[in-house]
Amino acid sequence: MKLVIGIAGLPLAGKETVANRLEQLLRVDNITVSRHRFSDVLRDTLDLWGMPHGRGNEQILAQIMQKPGAGFPEGVLSRAVKFRISKDAADVGILDGVRWKVDEEMIREFPAAGIKSIVIYVAAGDDTRFSRLTARNRSGEAATTREQFDELNRQPNEITIPTIGARADIQLTNDHSSIADFEKEIDAAYARSIKPLLD
Repeated sequence: MKLVIGIAGLPLAGKETVANRLEQLLRVDNITVSRHRFSDVLRDTLDLWGMPHGRGNEQILAQIMQKPGAGFPEGVLSRAVKFRISKDAADVGILDGVRWKVDEEMIREFPAAGIKSIVIYVAAGDDTRFSRLTARNRSGEAATTREQFDELNRQPNEITIPTIGARADIQLTNDHSSIADFEKEIDAAYARSIKPLLD
């Protein structure tokens, strides 16, 4: 692997849109791409326990795994994801869902192994994100009212995200009403900051 791209952002900020667009741009440039999510490990664990997927269960499990004194080593979830990425043969690995400081630190460790890394932060206002939640009406979403949505944003694995965003290599703002407008911003960031890392 040549490059790991970590994407941070609060729920519904547009992380998946960024990942999808970057994958398209990389493939046009004949660069192989793989996709990873911290939630993949959480969902695999929930499957083993026969528990349903969903942001609520995933947040609870992530908090248990990260809680001091719970018996897991610090950064256990990040280590599991790093192990998966390290085995990957693609040129670029896109990691969606950077939430914790240990996640960011894990991404910053890749250059020591000769793999470049970059962190992208996607920001969007609370009103915009809640509007997206109600518009998509996806089953299994933990928040259905604005109060529930605001409460989820105060969870420990969400409140650290803007701090990570302040240190990100690329910062994108997605209060766009059109995906096409946001994709123009992504395209510019790709040309300016990501493609040169692969030349």
